Amino acid sequence: MVRPASPRPWAPRAGARTLVLERHGFLGGMWTAGMVLTLAGFNSWLRPYSRCVAGIGGEWVERAEQQDGARFDNGFVINTEPEVMKRVADELLQESGVEMLFHTWGATPIMEGPRVVGAFVENKDGRGAVLAGVTIDCTGDGDFIERSGAEWTKSDSLQPMTMSFRLSGAEPDPTVRHDVPTLLPIGPEAGVLRDPILTEYSSSRLDIVVDSAAMARAAERGELPRYGGPWFGGLDRDLVWVNSTRIVGDASVAAELSRAEIEGRQDTRRIVDYFTSSVPAFENAKLIQTSTQIGVRETRRLVGEVVMTGDDVRAARRFEDSIAVGCWPIDVHPTEKQVGTHSMFVPEPFDISYRVMVPREIDGLLAAGRCVSVDRDALGSMRVGATCAAIGHGAGVAAAVAIASKVQPRAVDIARVQAVLRGQGAIVDVDDVS
Repeated sequence: MVRPASPRPWAPRAGARTLVLERHGFLGGMWTAGMVLTLAGFNSWLRPYSRCVAGIGGEWVERAEQQDGARFDNGFVINTEPEVMKRVADELLQESGVEMLFHTWGATPIMEGPRVVGAFVENKDGRGAVLAGVTIDCTGDGDFIERSGAEWTKSDSLQPMTMSFRLSGAEPDPTVRHDVPTLLPIGPEAGVLRDPILTEYSSSRLDIVVDSAAMARAAERGELPRYGGPWFGGLDRDLVWVNSTRIVGDASVAAELSRAEIEGRQDTRRIVDYFTSSVPAFENAKLIQTSTQIGVRETRRLVGEVVMTGDDVRAARRFEDSIAVGCWPIDVHPTEKQVGTHSMFVPEPFDISYRVMVPREIDGLLAAGRCVSVDRDALGSMRVGATCAAIGHGAGVAAAVAIASKVQPRAVDIARVQAVLRGQGAIVDVDDVS
């Protein structure tokens, strides 16, 4: 939430006093609570492997790298350590003068007609209220979008959720390095990624070999639950992150989210049992951690002033009001397919319109992250962490500019927003990609 500027030096980077509400006891969302430690969307998969996200998100990873918590290379994903990412996030916000309230839920927006003017919140102190010039919905599920009365949509079939986990005591192939970037031999033209490249390069850890056909046969025999990949990551050779569980449900419904968390832990146990019995690298491995919260790919989406589509992504359509660049494939995890990998369209870097964050009728509110205004195919690309970080950076700057200009977010001078973003090191449009 961004409040009107005061004489105190709040959020000096953008000139607005800022309060961040976080339901966990730390920042980072899916990067930390969801334990998605292979950060997606920083780099294009296509030759020459261009960097597409920088700015505040890039600074976060660069600082983590200085503390041995990341390898900020040009691989198709960036490997990180969530514990370092948490601490660095604290440092960045404290240095910027941002106020933080952990263990706090934004319960519902405070409305004055068709305008959001703040939020009712719930935490250890009970129920309170926060007034704000601009409120930014970073819930992922579009909770404030829905409760404000803004128009939104949700697909009939939602991408499955994943509970990530980590195994210690792994013994990967010693002849393959785990600490070098994994580059996909595709491009520079956009196109569909299929086998054999899809399976051969599905993971950032090429030192861990799984017999995909044997694993699929085990699933057919009922020895395994529904699973994806599996995909592996991690900074340390013997400590391996796994993305594999695949839980179908609607995370915007409390009962379904609760069931998914339980099912995710049960499915993790079954997959680990298979790994330790059938995958040589994991013969002596042990499960040491599941994610704090299950990873969610898709729920509500805003219907905003612009709805970006899969065709926009495939064509790398340009937008004059671009505030960020996307480059991740159209990566829609299937609900119907029970196991393994799925084909993806790998685009050239593309502009992201500011208007995907702006509701059509509700003022005082912006959306950021995976609940922005996109269709399902575009969401498959734009839902990943680095892209969401870049969109969030754009939302924060736009909110500050709106307050300073005394206008609603839909009326901001986009050229001014773009100039501030570039001044903060952000990659604003495709022309900025090197």
